Amino acid sequence: MRVAVAGLGPMGRGIARVFAQAGAAVAIVDVDEETTARGHAKILEDGPVDVTPAASVAEAARDADLFIEAIVERFEAKLALLDRIRAAGNAALVVASNTSSLSIGELGAAYGDPARVIGMHFFNPPTKMRLVEIIRGARTDPEVVDRARAWATGLGKTAVLCADSPNFIVNRVCRPLYYESQLLVTQGVPPAVVDAAVKGALGHRMGPLELLDFTGLHTHLGSSETALREFGDPRYRPIPLTRQLVRAGTTGRAAGRGYYDYALGKPREAQAEVVRQPKESAAKVQLYRTTTCTPEDVAAVRDLANQGRVAVDSSAGGWVEHLPDGVGWVRLHGRFAEVVDDPVAKIAPAHDVADALGVASVPVLALPGLVVDRLMQTMANEALTVVEEGTATGEDVNLALRLGMNHPVGPLEYLEQVGAPEVLAGLRALQEGFGDPRYRPAQLLVRQAAGSRR
Repeated sequence: MRVAVAGLGPMGRGIARVFAQAGAAVAIVDVDEETTARGHAKILEDGPVDVTPAASVAEAARDADLFIEAIVERFEAKLALLDRIRAAGNAALVVASNTSSLSIGELGAAYGDPARVIGMHFFNPPTKMRLVEIIRGARTDPEVVDRARAWATGLGKTAVLCADSPNFIVNRVCRPLYYESQLLVTQGVPPAVVDAAVKGALGHRMGPLELLDFTGLHTHLGSSETALREFGDPRYRPIPLTRQLVRAGTTGRAAGRGYYDYALGKPREAQAEVVRQPKESAAKVQLYRTTTCTPEDVAAVRDLANQGRVAVDSSAGGWVEHLPDGVGWVRLHGRFAEVVDDPVAKIAPAHDVADALGVASVPVLALPGLVVDRLMQTMANEALTVVEEGTATGEDVNLALRLGMNHPVGPLEYLEQVGAPEVLAGLRALQEGFGDPRYRPAQLLVRQAAGSRR
């Protein structure tokens, strides 16, 4: 197999390396011979590998089976490159874009042979990440799709198939995870608490705000604006706080400040400070687990409170107004808990409950969904929307999030574990509590919840 790679930034260099290590003959090219030579030298710095610098795009494309572009994420730049590839005259060439958000269909039309244009979205770093999103344009030849999947599999990667839709699978499904995390900060929850809750309760390696700082808030803002423009749906509108941070130049870790101030230490240090470890306790506590806050729930909790120490285990926002005096409010996630600590609502933290249960905890405000359920329910809803509209299968969505983001559980696996009725109830409570169309449930979720009740 003969492969050409254009664009020798970290992604292009990594893609060239994985193809060469798989036995392909790889030609590399950048904007000019000097830049190509520098990129070649950087590839070799990471270890010997057989890649060949090309003098021009035409030379790289002429005898290739596959041409992968990994240049700057600007549509005009990609169009100019496609013109040069087309001019090479290789009618059998498959052209793949490593774009993370641009339309494959539009790139294919610009190329002049849309049947032979496809998306192959690798994840950073390509040498380690196992996932490749294969994006089929509306006019991409099915045989080209099959070949792209086979090529990815030949690299030892796992390929997931996605229709040409803004942000594809991973970036699309993670969008509410990032949005809600940012909104929680605007509503008074410290970034370290959000991230510590996600890592402690869900087992993510990085919290969402820490990850946004790492990748760059300006990058996230740009993709958010693309999503809003392409979908025309207010649920995808960017969060104003992030726009303010970007305008101020505080774009994340590379800038020294974003959602975290890196002069004060690393995010994990800030997160460790907000996590409370349990103290030894022989106290007895009754937990009242509920997804709702009905008059019947409140009455049941009052009855239990007459018998001893009791805490509500729930993320239902209604408890902010109806929690009986002396009752604790927690949300338990296995060996980790969110403990509601809200001086404004005059809800004291139930640390004794966490101690009695022997769980680590973080303090959270009395907001609908608290932190963890709010993030997971909105992400599951987005994943189900992707399936509903035919962008990807549920199996590929789960695979993509587990392999592309290292999430221990895919969003639709989570949905299956907790049940569609609970997720639907949570989203409706968020919609009622905030009055925001972000929380509009997918109709597929409504139907699933109805079916599970019958």
